[in-house]
Amino acid sequence: MGNDAPQIIGKDLVTLDEAVRLVAQQRIGHQDWSGLPLPVPGLSLVLEPRYKHPGIANFRWKECYDEHGDLQSLDESPPSQPSEYRRVNSWWNEKYQARVIVFHDKHGRARAVLDPEDRLSFTIRTLDAAVVWPIEAEQKAQQKLATLIPSESFQLYQLTGQFAELSKRSQVTYLFRQGRPTIAIRQDETGGFPLCALCLHPIGYYADTWAGVMCPTDEVIAHLLMMRGSEEKYWANGNQHPVDHPAAGV
Repeated sequence: MGNDAPQIIGKDLVTLDEAVRLVAQQRIGHQDWSGLPLPVPGLSLVLEPRYKHPGIANFRWKECYDEHGDLQSLDESPPSQPSEYRRVNSWWNEKYQARVIVFHDKHGRARAVLDPEDRLSFTIRTLDAAVVWPIEAEQKAQQKLATLIPSESFQLYQLTGQFAELSKRSQVTYLFRQGRPTIAIRQDETGGFPLCALCLHPIGYYADTWAGVMCPTDEVIAHLLMMRGSEEKYWANGNQHPVDHPAAGV
């Protein structure tokens, strides 16, 4: 059949989650607890600055095989041309549900643009990233989580993908969520109001998604233990998204 014969998944090819398993086994042999994140076609990988294999973030797939075993080329966006504008500031605008970005040209004149973001795009890109999570890694993480929280909280997590825990130090309630940032909520006599969404990925994440390179419940465990150990460090290391921002996942 020659070189045009389709490759067979499971025989000639491995899926991305199977590749993650193989890489993890190799890294364990080198006593590398953090493993090696696997890039996903079409998504940018953002790594924690102290991660010891930073070069992997620059890797780009040039081709891949589809579900039928046929080879597909992946076109890269052409490099952007130099611009006379320099980004100087940005903020989230609740009214327009967009990020306002301010640029200055070489003469110092300002220009503002709106950069809209939407939750559906975050959801779809997160589904794209999920192909690298081995299901047994998530199952093992859930078994560990069950030993860290009350049984009723774990049952809620199994049913809804979230559970809450009150910090006795700060009196802030944290809503831990599977595959989404943690919501910090302040309670008072009139009820509760959200402070922000805390986004923290211990090793790295896929840009413009809610997906970290670790499986979702491993990241929930990291949030939970960091909150219990040092709320100050937890808040200092996490990105604090307004709850109306698409990145908050609300």
